[in-house]
Amino acid sequence: MNRVGRNIAQPGEIIDRSAAVEFKSDGRTIRAQQGDTILSALYAAGITTFSRSFKYHRPRGLLCAAGHCPNCLVTVDGEPNVRACIRPVAPGMKVQHQNAWPSLRWDFLSILDRFHWLMPVGFYYKALHRPKLLWRLARGVIQRVGGLGSIDIERVPETKFHHRSQHADVAVVGGGPAGMAAALAAADQGSQIVLIDDQPHLGGHLRFDQQTYDSVPGYQGKTGVDIARAMAQSVAESDSIEVMSDATVFGLYQDKLLSILAGDWRVTLRAKRVVIATGAHEVPLIFENNDLPGIMLASAARRLVGLYGIRPGANAVVATNTELGYQTALELLDAGVNVAAIVDANLESPQPGLSATVSARGIRALQGHRLVKATGRGQVKGVLVAPVDGALQGRPERIPCDLVCMSGGYQPVDALLQQVGGRLSFNAKIGESVPTHLPSGIYAAGDVMGAHGLATQLTQGRLAGSSAAGDLSSAVPAADSNDTAVQTADSVAAANAPVSGAQGGSRSFLCFCEDVTAKDVTFAIDEGFEDIQTLKRYTTVSMGPCQGKMCGKSLAAICADYTRRSIDEIGATTSRPPYQPVPLAALSGPSHMPLKRSPMDRLHRELGASMVESGLWQRPIDYGSAQDEAIAVRQRVGIIDVSTLGKLDVQGADAPALLDLLYTNTFSDLGVGRVRYGLMCSDNGAILDDGTVTRLAQDRFFVTTTSGNADMIEDWFNWWMSGAGPCVHVTNVTGAYGAVNVAGPLAREALSKLTDIDLDPDKFRYMRSRQGQVAGVPCLLIRIGFVGEAGWELHFASEHGEYLWESITEAGREFGISSFGLEAQRILRLEKGHIIVGQDTDSTSNPLETRSEWAVHLNKADFIGRGGITGAAERGIKQKLVGFIMESGLVPEDGVPIISEGRPVGRVTSARLSPTLGKGFGLAWVPSHLAKEGANIEVLINDCEQTASVTLRPVYDPDGVRLRS
Repeated sequence: MNRVGRNIAQPGEIIDRSAAVEFKSDGRTIRAQQGDTILSALYAAGITTFSRSFKYHRPRGLLCAAGHCPNCLVTVDGEPNVRACIRPVAPGMKVQHQNAWPSLRWDFLSILDRFHWLMPVGFYYKALHRPKLLWRLARGVIQRVGGLGSIDIERVPETKFHHRSQHADVAVVGGGPAGMAAALAAADQGSQIVLIDDQPHLGGHLRFDQQTYDSVPGYQGKTGVDIARAMAQSVAESDSIEVMSDATVFGLYQDKLLSILAGDWRVTLRAKRVVIATGAHEVPLIFENNDLPGIMLASAARRLVGLYGIRPGANAVVATNTELGYQTALELLDAGVNVAAIVDANLESPQPGLSATVSARGIRALQGHRLVKATGRGQVKGVLVAPVDGALQGRPERIPCDLVCMSGGYQPVDALLQQVGGRLSFNAKIGESVPTHLPSGIYAAGDVMGAHGLATQLTQGRLAGSSAAGDLSSAVPAADSNDTAVQTADSVAAANAPVSGAQGGSRSFLCFCEDVTAKDVTFAIDEGFEDIQTLKRYTTVSMGPCQGKMCGKSLAAICADYTRRSIDEIGATTSRPPYQPVPLAALSGPSHMPLKRSPMDRLHRELGASMVESGLWQRPIDYGSAQDEAIAVRQRVGIIDVSTLGKLDVQGADAPALLDLLYTNTFSDLGVGRVRYGLMCSDNGAILDDGTVTRLAQDRFFVTTTSGNADMIEDWFNWWMSGAGPCVHVTNVTGAYGAVNVAGPLAREALSKLTDIDLDPDKFRYMRSRQGQVAGVPCLLIRIGFVGEAGWELHFASEHGEYLWESITEAGREFGISSFGLEAQRILRLEKGHIIVGQDTDSTSNPLETRSEWAVHLNKADFIGRGGITGAAERGIKQKLVGFIMESGLVPEDGVPIISEGRPVGRVTSARLSPTLGKGFGLAWVPSHLAKEGANIEVLINDCEQTASVTLRPVYDPDGVRLRS
């Protein structure tokens, strides 16, 4: 039998055995299953060494499998210091080891381990301080030899982080049994809950717990896996609970402000009350060579078995001082692993029932024993076991094994509680520091309170959740609810002997991050560093990637034991945010521009719209299928939110003259109630913006701009009005007005149900405007045809947005009205050949090149850009923007080149699949000699040249009959 490998399917496994994923690790192809992490895939492939240690370059294997230790840091596709145990595999990813040369197996710098006696704790303070030049020389060497991954600027993927703010009645941090119980209890009281969990699935330790619980009310006879699924289902079915998975709360600040990292989102959550149910970390035991590959936490072995179906070894020894060791031994046995012995530091079993079960299964239990040393080179081969007495001495017994699962007790994840001002005290009965006081509005439950029994965790969770929601029992005053939870924890916590302190030899590692041993700590204490804060800084314990998650409790225990003080006298190191490593990009401020939402934003999200950033705005890109939405507009009627259009109210006696100056065409002769397309150019004749201009009165115009240019065009207006200036007032009313476009062959019928304005084509003609009421809301109606159908653009006060949208959709229901998004609009406008400034143009494009000569009135007085346009005409037009239709069914990507005689001569600016033609089509820049109707051009698609034909007319309704109907 192979030492490691996949087992038969497990009840709680999260992998898909039918879906294979291949990736590279140090050049070797690894075959994984969908749902694997990098580490689980490597372990299943027989790879058990993942890194080299920070200082001595000792081989390190799996330790926690939960993203809390430094042992599995790798570089993935150029991104350094990725935790392989929590990063899912992806097809084609490239994984590389760190901190080893020339290879992970043969690391030249492992020779440093032989000379560890030359590098005691703090050696650089003593040996490298004089002369000053010595430190300058040594610093570079130390930085290269030690350290973790290196940053390759050329390869590190750029991640753009988004920022958002949220509010909640109750925020629950932790998605284990206590956290889910708290969320459900609070939701039952009518509160709105945000449940944040750092795992991809809810359930916490229950996700891989195959133990059957017979005494948990409501879940008798169910396994931990079953309970996790049942509770997660209840959470999912609650309309009052929002779940943020794969999200880390890295800071808890004053007034219950939580900083959360969720993928590429930095979320700032303000809650009225907060429940902390962050659980506890399992603590490693300290013995000689306790860092050899093959030695891991018991919970890590259970994760491998329960979540990934992996047999972690062939012959195991379980070392424990908690009942968890016994349960681990039984699960390993069920997974096909021979358990040679359970080494229990307790003189009596913490769970007599479990002890009897273990004995009945033929597992040897050595109570009152401890591990003295692990043997092996590069992989554990055996352990030495000795009895525990007052002097921690005894004749060692050697037990051969290739797997050691250790459970040294629990270290509550109390960093957030400390950050917010909670006070903790060491509880000698359970061997843990637990909260004794929490600030108002902060509650805690579960392992973080020292409660490791499932029934008590659920009870505490419900109590914390209902208390946070304000439904306090008369028997439990709000001020005492958390104190009661602590008292409950005392009675149910598993036996938890303190972690053995300064025992063992020179390779008994306390801090796996910094290669600090128990002997190093006592050596530092002898040098005078008795205070926990200075001891931490001098030894660097808890200052590595794990930030004390694996070593904080042991450091305090060793210090207390060696100085003959209590844990409370020793205290704890200060917990500061961020609790987890956070990319600097996530901490950087967002762009100094507001994120804008339209008045109908909430409705779009309720309709299931996929949102996209468009300039400063969040806009619906589609509501499911852009093609179906485009067809609905062509055949029936559609409605789109165009509130993002820039809107300027231009008033004054000189308003017509100002518009004539700024636009290439003429507006002084525009009649009241009429609409005209406007093109605006910069000084050099390049297209600056476009939009419509509606004349509302002799001295008043309503101007629309492209969505992203409202502020810029307002500044452009003001620039040309500076000084003495004309008598004109320009007001940016973009935010004051919402807007929708209702278009399609049945748009008239739908709108006629809501307004008394006569929409007959003879009475309300194309490029005309009217003011009136729609569904009782005062509106400006503009008849335009951007999407190529009869349509009306409605502008109204923003506060009426949701009401008007719902009124129009209800009126259009009998006509099959469909909401359509930005993508469908792009398809429809492309079929009409309408350009989008900034996408189909660049900073040098002029109206002659875009074939917009009809919008340039050279017969009027001077206007901005006139000289640039006439100069371009005199020099000759070398390229033009044309339409094209693909001969094949392929659709090119935006930006691909146009090829002629083997070289690029132009580019595609916009391309889509036309629902009208059933082919790819779009707009492209081509040399002027190719800008002829029917000319063939070659478009590069997937490195192959594909033929397309040029068209100078719209591919849909080229004569504009439908939009004028």
